[in-house]
Amino acid sequence: MRAAGFTLVETLAVLTVAGLAAAALPRLVDAGAGGLVRAAAEEVAATLREARGEARRSGRTARVLFDTATGAFGLEGSARPPRRIPPGAVLAVEATADAADAGGRIAIRFDAEGGSHGGRVRIALRQAAAAAEVDWLTGHVRILR
Repeated sequence: MRAAGFTLVETLAVLTVAGLAAAALPRLVDAGAGGLVRAAAEEVAATLREARGEARRSGRTARVLFDTATGAFGLEGSARPPRRIPPGAVLAVEATADAADAGGRIAIRFDAEGGSHGGRVRIALRQAAAAAEVDWLTGHVRILR
């Protein structure tokens, strides 16, 4: 008759599986962060494209305002509330020097023909980062990974 309990092989197998799961956990968490920043960069790009389209339709300058302190961004003058990056993420905006206003917000501007002075919006969370870039001449928007 066999005594109750686990054999050494069974115990080693369980410890091996637990060790593999513990090693994979940080990667899974960062993979989730990667999805969040990519989705946020896609939202930024969509807002920038919306502003470019609005400028071309209306024949007037359109601006997307970014508040790096709060992580909020949106099309200036839009009735829609500002969008936000994921909690804990960092929003960094590179734009021309005249793009900042007195409130500390930075704008990427599109002219009536759809051109722009350009800029780059980077979102980072833990080890993951993604960015949306506006071509300085044509105003075309693309996602950088």
